[in-house]
Amino acid sequence: MPQSTKDLAFLAVKAALACLAAMLLDRLVGNPDSVSSTFVAVLCVSPIVLAGIRQAWSQLVGSILGGIWGALALQADLPTQAGVPLAVGLAILTAHAARVPSGYPIAAFTALYLILVPRATPLDTFGVRLLAVSSGAVAGFAVNLLVSGIFYRNIFRDRTKLVGQRVYELLPAAARQGPDAAECGFALLAAVQGDLAQALEELRWRRAWATHAAIREMLWRLEHLRFLLHLACNFGYIARENDIEGSEIAAALAWIREPTGPPPSVPPLLQEPLRRIEKTVEDLEQGTAHGRAFWK
Repeated sequence: MPQSTKDLAFLAVKAALACLAAMLLDRLVGNPDSVSSTFVAVLCVSPIVLAGIRQAWSQLVGSILGGIWGALALQADLPTQAGVPLAVGLAILTAHAARVPSGYPIAAFTALYLILVPRATPLDTFGVRLLAVSSGAVAGFAVNLLVSGIFYRNIFRDRTKLVGQRVYELLPAAARQGPDAAECGFALLAAVQGDLAQALEELRWRRAWATHAAIREMLWRLEHLRFLLHLACNFGYIARENDIEGSEIAAALAWIREPTGPPPSVPPLLQEPLRRIEKTVEDLEQGTAHGRAFWK
């Protein structure tokens, strides 16, 4: 997904704050493994608080599952060359069986940790690992809540604008070549829409209705961008099916790239598809959703 320099800087600041919070929490709770806690804190950094919570939960569950298999491998006194691959494989399978597939890397790492970085007893190693993961998860959650939760509108407005710019860049290629040329645009739209859907779920829980309304308008805009990309693909499909030469619609393709002013003349078969493109562009420029103009 495209990110502006501001978005990347924001992510970097959040990651740095999460590391700092994890290290401060480590000192408070006596965690000796700040490498693990700061790494988990960075993994839990997310533009969406709810997504960060789910990531933290996956880290905790994955650590428990990986720790169990690592401890069992140690208890069975297996050679390292046998215990490591067996514990890692079982940790990954168990994480998927427990429906936390995003937690499988941390499950595998925890199994490795217990076997390759042992302390006095497997239980001691397991305890340190869980403490470190918990510290990092709490730190990441705190940063998400205090930082992302405040700036949702700015974060997602920037992302929506970036995706919109990318969609407009893809329109001529989509019209010439069809859906294959538009695939990356559809993927970008789906990614941002997924994030916004999670944000809406969280905002309903928080009863943050003003931000909820703003996010809904962004979803409206993304749906119209998706429709616009489909319309461009359809325009080109009709042209190819009817053997309309590129030279006959060259002006229309140029207009699709920068739809300013009235659309140029095209063969009759393409007049209605081009009119629908024009209408969708007008709706996007006006930013009108549900009879109200939000996108300014």
